[in-house]
Amino acid sequence: MTGVILAGGKNTRIGGKCKAFIQLNDTSIISTTISTLEQIFNKIIIVTNNPSDFTAFKSKYSIITDNIKDIGPLGGIHSSLYYCSSEAIFVVPCDMPYLNRELIEKQIEFYNKSDCDALIPRIGTSIEPLHAIYKKTINNRLQSFIKKTRDYSIREFLKLINVQYMDMKGNKSNRKAFTNINTIGDIERIILEQPPR
Repeated sequence: MTGVILAGGKNTRIGGKCKAFIQLNDTSIISTTISTLEQIFNKIIIVTNNPSDFTAFKSKYSIITDNIKDIGPLGGIHSSLYYCSSEAIFVVPCDMPYLNRELIEKQIEFYNKSDCDALIPRIGTSIEPLHAIYKKTINNRLQSFIKKTRDYSIREFLKLINVQYMDMKGNKSNRKAFTNINTIGDIERIILEQPPR
């Protein structure tokens, strides 16, 4: 399995700043993300439409761009499945500052025991398709879906494949692991939550 970091968003709600490089406790989110994924995966792919921003990482990791532009996270998933040599990918966005290694490992264990195209965590009715595992063999179906639709919704695509949901308790720890940054307010709130060094 290959670890994939999606870093291709336009970030309009935070003034266009690439969320991967937001500093929390003097460390960028992408550095923290890579540090977590390195403990689990031998191969890591960073998907970005601004590869020049990530030159510092290209000696160790694969930096790729979307084969099909401007279709959101589905484009990053599609390109990752196309380029990776693994049987599956674990996908995470570049703006989740509290990734939990144990949770990811539980997902992998759950996936390995399942016969599914995708493994997605779920708390109640809330799903996390961008903290999920996707099998490489779905890529032809994904490409066909992209060509036929104008609604590039991951949730719509999931209706076409065999998805297994990993139900999780809605406790503070699990919800924190899925926290992501969408606005300046989110950044300010997370900074306030950081313990002093």
